[in-house]
Amino acid sequence: MRLLVILLLGCLSCTPAVLADPVLPTLSAEQARAFTRGRIADGYELLFGPSRPAPLAPSTLDCQALYARRLELMRAGLDYRAQYWDDPRHAAAIFVGTLWTPAFYYLPYRAVAATAAAARRHGVDAELDQLRHAAASRRCFDR
Repeated sequence: MRLLVILLLGCLSCTPAVLADPVLPTLSAEQARAFTRGRIADGYELLFGPSRPAPLAPSTLDCQALYARRLELMRAGLDYRAQYWDDPRHAAAIFVGTLWTPAFYYLPYRAVAATAAAARRHGVDAELDQLRHAAASRRCFDR
């Protein structure tokens, strides 16, 4: 109850000048187009599923470069975010959603974003498999 009173008093203390001049990041037209194209591609992947990864040409890299590229891809693929149901932002969205209904919109956004990220991961996995195969064919594991 105290939190509700504090939130209401905080909202009442905002002056119209503060509300009229929000500080928003500015995007160029090209950045906005790139963002839109990316979300359209995500929509296609959600509707039709991920596309088949393109086969990569055999690599001409040496064993050390193959290992470095594999390590880079594996580190980039690590996900340190909390699981969907363990994310504290969900509890906050549900709490704020009881006061302000649009806060509930965050819940499906996180699920859709996670699904799109998992679909993009297929291409990275295909490249990792290609690099592992190239390392094995060059017998990089031998000393």
